[in-house]
Amino acid sequence: MMITGLDDDASVERAYDVGAIDFITKPIKWAVLKHRVRSVVSTVVAERKVELLAYRDTLTNLPNRLLFADRLEHSIDRSARHRESLALLLVDMDDFKLVNDSFGHDAGDKLIKAVGDLLARSLRRADTVARLGGDEFAVIVEGINGMDDAISIADNLSTILEHNVRLDEQETFTGASIGIAIYPEDGEDARTLLKNADTALFRAKEKGRHCFQFYKPEMSVNAMERLDLENSLRKALDEDQFVVHYLPTIDIHKNEIVSIEALLRWDHPEKGIIKPSDFIQLAEDCGLIVPIGEKLIRNAAKQLKVWRDEGIDNQNLSINIAPRQFRDMDILALFKEVMHENELEASNFTIEVTEGALIENVGEVEHVLNTLSGMGMTIALDDFGTGFASLAYLKDFPVDIVKIDRLFIAGAPDNREDTAIVEAIAGLTRGLKLRLLAEGIENERQLQMLKGLGCQLAQGYYWSKALPAEQYEQFYLNRFYNIG
Repeated sequence: MMITGLDDDASVERAYDVGAIDFITKPIKWAVLKHRVRSVVSTVVAERKVELLAYRDTLTNLPNRLLFADRLEHSIDRSARHRESLALLLVDMDDFKLVNDSFGHDAGDKLIKAVGDLLARSLRRADTVARLGGDEFAVIVEGINGMDDAISIADNLSTILEHNVRLDEQETFTGASIGIAIYPEDGEDARTLLKNADTALFRAKEKGRHCFQFYKPEMSVNAMERLDLENSLRKALDEDQFVVHYLPTIDIHKNEIVSIEALLRWDHPEKGIIKPSDFIQLAEDCGLIVPIGEKLIRNAAKQLKVWRDEGIDNQNLSINIAPRQFRDMDILALFKEVMHENELEASNFTIEVTEGALIENVGEVEHVLNTLSGMGMTIALDDFGTGFASLAYLKDFPVDIVKIDRLFIAGAPDNREDTAIVEAIAGLTRGLKLRLLAEGIENERQLQMLKGLGCQLAQGYYWSKALPAEQYEQFYLNRFYNIG
């Protein structure tokens, strides 16, 4: 505030030019001065609050995306002038959704704040730690001396974030995936550097999480291939290129087909049939698994009705439900609608879930499975032994069938370790009064071993591979009615 005896226009202009925000001429009236000072103070406080809201994350008080972008630009400019390197690290918390689902959003907010505090305390005052949104943070470290410095920083952050964090009465493991890009090698402008750090972060999460990855040029090629594949998936969905193949499940003691598993295939116009292993993970990551999965359920149920109308009516339809489908679609409403449209009963369906689906959203998955089981559907745990499930899931979830992965069947009975695992799982399911379904049966020796272990159900090339509807129908008639 400028107080002066000069009141000409030139003096007023000079006062504002040097930074005055108010101007009072002598003689001073103290009541007016007091009021003007209060007004100025209120204005400054309000401006600081606005600035805080505009440039700071309200939960962590760290710089937000807007301030981060500005700081990254300035950091690059300084590094260019001083001919120094800087590291940009993108930090994404692993399994954060699991914390939200298990303990609630308040706990999730506390975890984000705790992680922000950990990051800020572990770096220099000159470094920038920002929250970009959700569970993603960014770190800018200037003046690094090559790759060794960057590795040391990333390793230190990974170690710090692997500690348990106490949330009220609960302790939760944090852990994070980190993607790193170095200026100027990995980008000379903010946009390129950020894009490449994000590409490295994706690769870190793809590798199994709780790790860090430095950007490499070949990652961008893979990212472009991934983008092309995603665009092709969207086109395939629009053009009905996804088809259903049917894999029979055999009661190995009665030698009868008791169920068919509906398996998704991509009938590419140029590449032919593409198996799910080549595209299903991307479909989950980008959310396309939801409309693709819905189409599979509707088409398979419609085909089941056709077969029932033709007299092939002893079929149970087994359908795989991906983790994201539990989260992003109303499975209960969809199945009720599908059953009504096709005059089917809940007992006509088996729902298959992987071990990963059980731990990704425990509360929601348990509710949905309990409801479907209560309606009369069979619940199968797929690929048992290859994922994260604890034995408690067999007790806590309404599981009727355990599917032992083909990985263990392939080596049996010749491989001692594989055979021991198969025997252990067979004993476990017997003790829990669950049915055991073995995948990947290819020869008589495997079949006889499984019969001896009390396994009831099996799938595999020993009987048939997954077939399109027309071929499956012919297989069924040929095998059991000697027609055609």
